[in-house]
Parts: sequence; C-alpha cells; structure tokens
Amino acid sequence: MFQDASQRIFLNPVALCLLLNRLAFCDSEISRLENRVRVGSTVTLRNVFSQEVLTLRIVKDEKARPAEGIVSFTSIIGVALLGLRSGDVAQVRTAQGEFEWELVAVVHSATNLST
Repeated sequence: MFQDASQRIFLNPVALCLLLNRLAFCDSEISRLENRVRVGSTVTLRNVFSQEVLTLRIVKDEKARPAEGIVSFTSIIGVALLGLRSGDVAQVRTAQGEFEWELVAVVHSATNLST
C-alpha cells in the first residue's frame, strides 16, 4: 500500500495523464476551498472493514518515509487519495487485495514540509 508506484505510473501514459490531472486539480483554488488532499496534506483514514485508523502525510517522493507514516504521492495509497475530501472512500488495490479507506480528516499545515 505504501509501495512506490511511480515506475508503473510513468510507464503508462494513461496513468501518468490521470496523475498529472489530479495534481493540477489539487492545486486549484476550488480544491483548496473544498479542503481536498494534496501534496503536503496529513490525512486520517479508517479502514471500512476492519475500522483500523491510520494517519499519513502525503509528500514528494524524496521525502517519503513509509515506516513513519510519510508516504509519496506516487505510492499506491498516495495516488488513490489525491483530490479526495473528508467522507470520500479510496479504493486501494495491492498485491494483498483490495482495501477501502474512508477519509476521516484532511489537515494542511501552515508550513509546507513537502517541498
């Protein structure tokens, strides 16, 4: 789930186009007003089935430290979360199966640690 998916994304023109569109949308004024997930966001997720709660920070690739809950926007879960807002459900497909995570909260810090 925290696995870097950039290789798969960059080699697939459709996946790359979708990612670039999501990134552009996340930087739009409407996205900021709606408090949507973007690079630099800290999110709280709840697994729809197990009710497990997880807090992650979405960052650029070089800042990722998955063991510490800091994941790249190109990770499997990072891609799934970009552009979502509280209440939305992210479907994350991994080698272990498909998981659904409800987005409980999105927080943006005053200082952007993603850069």
